[in-house]
Amino acid sequence: MTMPEIEKLHLEDALEDSPQVRSLLGVFEEDVGKLRKYAATLQRCCHRILQAQAELTSATQALSSHLKSYENTKFPLDNDSESILAVTMKQFANTIDEASSWHQIMVSQVTDGMMYPLSRFLDLDLKEVMTMCELFQHSSVDVDAALTRFGKLSKKKELEKERYEANEDVYTSRKKFHQIALNYYARLNALQYKRKTALVEPILGYLNALKSHYTLGYEALVVGEVDDFLANINASVQGVHSEFAVETQRTAEQMDSIEKQSQHLYHAEPTSNMPYIPANTSLGQKSGYLFQRTKVAGVMNRWDRTFFFTQGGNMMRMAKGEVAGSLAIELDNSVTVVSPENEDRRNVFHITNGKKLLVLQALNEREKDEWMCTIQNIIRDGGYVKGKLPPRSLSRSAQSSIDKLQLGANATSSTGKDNESESRRASGSKSGTPSTPISTILSHTPIVFDMISPSKEKPFGSSKTGPPLYV
Repeated sequence: MTMPEIEKLHLEDALEDSPQVRSLLGVFEEDVGKLRKYAATLQRCCHRILQAQAELTSATQALSSHLKSYENTKFPLDNDSESILAVTMKQFANTIDEASSWHQIMVSQVTDGMMYPLSRFLDLDLKEVMTMCELFQHSSVDVDAALTRFGKLSKKKELEKERYEANEDVYTSRKKFHQIALNYYARLNALQYKRKTALVEPILGYLNALKSHYTLGYEALVVGEVDDFLANINASVQGVHSEFAVETQRTAEQMDSIEKQSQHLYHAEPTSNMPYIPANTSLGQKSGYLFQRTKVAGVMNRWDRTFFFTQGGNMMRMAKGEVAGSLAIELDNSVTVVSPENEDRRNVFHITNGKKLLVLQALNEREKDEWMCTIQNIIRDGGYVKGKLPPRSLSRSAQSSIDKLQLGANATSSTGKDNESESRRASGSKSGTPSTPISTILSHTPIVFDMISPSKEKPFGSSKTGPPLYV
């Protein structure tokens, strides 16, 4: 593609400096001003690209470093440094680290191919033209001043010396003006050529850098090994998405089922429209929140909601925020559990070994009965013995299965005793209160009288339920 003919300033008209030449020179100078402004804006745009590319290089290096740190991060749930995820992250880190080197190469190419030609055009060519413009203006003023002084000289012969000096001054100023004008015109003409390259070369350099960058990436990434790796990762990701969708559906169904089965647990105490659920009297261990009474300053009572659980023949407790349980009381054969009726609060029961007393409150009567029965079962099975290994704890699902079997067994046994059940229903309807499992146990358990020291809080012999039950 050939460039069109460029408009030029005629060098032979430089000395004459006619109004027509000055008018054409003004057009060139106006063009230089706009060209300088445009080139400065173009330089700022190119500098932003360079900064963005440098930031991309830095960000890519940071990403690669962060991916490498995955295998050294001690995740509580994924601490295997040789897991599939850890190996994949490491391979990703190596690939991205290589990509960061490509970005670094592109930064160098953009600096050399785009920024350098544009900076050279602004700092050398345009700046030189602007300097020559100032010199041209000053020399033009000097010529006008010299010609004005020479024109003022008189015809008198005695002023011959002054006339000679003025003539030499005109010669010097016009020669200087002519030289400056010739250089100024030449640079303005040359600038018309340079503008066609100075504005094209930066963009050409940037496109060449992009081409080299993408070619390098294509040659490094579009290979069989990388294609196989990416295909395997894509397949794995899709498989995880599918598993997650199935798990999400299963979780939603499980949540719905658990919510329906937990309706009776939302109330602290079952309402009248709920079906009666008897207490499980065969539990060998239990856990849950209970209110515990403590003395404040030896006078006031304070009830704190604390998590209690049985473990190894011991009654353990754990406050919110703690990571390990502490011993509440050892459930050995010296322990008794009673449900006094002279407490202000409902569903309160006491656990004592004669030296230590625990005053606890359950939310409802079924919870209280289950806790009391569980403690009695632990004591009956041997309770706490020093040096004895604690029994293996059942999982929540296993314990839930045992509870369901126990409920089914209770239901089956109740259907085989029609007469006894009818009499119990009749007596229960008269009293208005159903018999509880703990009352059944107490009615078939021998009561043993023993002398115990009174507690600091309350003597247990004064309970309206009779003397304490010892096992």
